[in-house]
Order: sequence, then structure tokens, then C-alpha cells
Amino acid sequence: LTFPVDPGADASIGGMCATGASGTSTVKYGTMRENTLGLRAVLATGEIVDTGGRARKSSAGYDLTRLLVGSEGTLGVITE
Repeated sequence: LTFPVDPGADASIGGMCATGASGTSTVKYGTMRENTLGLRAVLATGEIVDTGGRARKSSAGYDLTRLLVGSEGTLGVITE
């Protein structure tokens, strides 16, 4: 298991997901949005949403994982 996105000095994984941080190795490995396969978030209504799955690509509905990564907490708070 590797984490190719280069974190900053005081960065947390959840914070990097929420802001869509990329780091210095973006050109080689891609951004946080491309490296996140799934996550768990709490929406404003209190609903817990599990996104992602085993399949890398799917054409069934919205891609909630990529929608939440980089939303800076406006759509939901990323917990896992």
C-alpha cells in the first residue's frame, strides 16, 4: 500500500481529501481525486454515505467519491 500524494508538514489525510490537495508528485502519480477509491462521509442531514466500491469505473449515476473529494466540507464531512 502506497500513498503517492506528498503530504505537507501538518497535513492530515482527511484534510487532504477535503481540499483535494496534490503535493509535489502530482505529475507522476496524479491528484488526491484520482487516488481515492472510496470514502465515508456525513452529510448535512446527518446521513452517513459510503461511496466507491470494488469497480474502478462505473456509469451508474454520479461519482460521489470524486464529487466529495475537493468539496472542502461544503457537501459533507469526510470521516473515513
